[in-house]
Amino acid sequence: MQNTTDNIYILVLLGMSGTFLLVASFIFFSVRNQNKLLKQRQKFQQAQIEHQKELLGAIIESQEAERKRIGQDLHDDVGTTVSGLRLLIEMFKPTGGEDKNHQDFTQSTKTIIDKIVKDVRNISHNLSPTTLRYYGLAAAITEHCTIINQSGKLEITLDNNAKQVLEQLPISTSTALYRVLEELLNNTIKHSGASKANIDLRTENDHIYIDYADNGKGLPANIELVKKGMGMQNIESRLLNINATYSLDPYMGKGFYIKIECPIPKP
Repeated sequence: MQNTTDNIYILVLLGMSGTFLLVASFIFFSVRNQNKLLKQRQKFQQAQIEHQKELLGAIIESQEAERKRIGQDLHDDVGTTVSGLRLLIEMFKPTGGEDKNHQDFTQSTKTIIDKIVKDVRNISHNLSPTTLRYYGLAAAITEHCTIINQSGKLEITLDNNAKQVLEQLPISTSTALYRVLEELLNNTIKHSGASKANIDLRTENDHIYIDYADNGKGLPANIELVKKGMGMQNIESRLLNINATYSLDPYMGKGFYIKIECPIPKP
């Protein structure tokens, strides 16, 4: 009788052990499969992100190429034609000799043409800044800020402590950062009501940091709504393409502030 009871206990223990091992094995394989699925999902999502970045890079590259073409056409064709028109007006003289009306007409016409030439030159420069291609980002930012300061639309203070690094950046990174700053300055001039803006550039731990601020009306409390705007979407897409990030906070009535962090590309 005792042996039978012992055998029953042994069978129960063996059954419980077997059940425990079966459950443990099931849990182990289930967790392992879940981890595999999670890793596969993460790899798929990462591949999608990389593909989207490649598409975004191709779109931005084609946009810049088209900007360059249009800018060159404006400068070479339109600018040259308008300058030729000015020369013809200067050469034309009435058969009856000079008179006051003709002088006034000539002077006003030349003034208008000079303005058109200047506007075409500025538009061509904005579409495809030659300074950026030939002299680097630091020179291009300085030139753009100087033009705005001279226009009287905005007083910009530029504090550049990363000049050497900016001069060595690849053209893709330089173009992206230049377009971002250009967009920020345009937004300040058009929408903020600011009189002053400040741009601070520095390097630290293999990163470029850009602090941009103005003394305008600032942002509304709903930052997500601001990010849906066309301007911020353009900024986001260009920063994403160079693996850069940004942060901004609502400062309603206290000005606008954005901090940009961009990794320095390795040679």
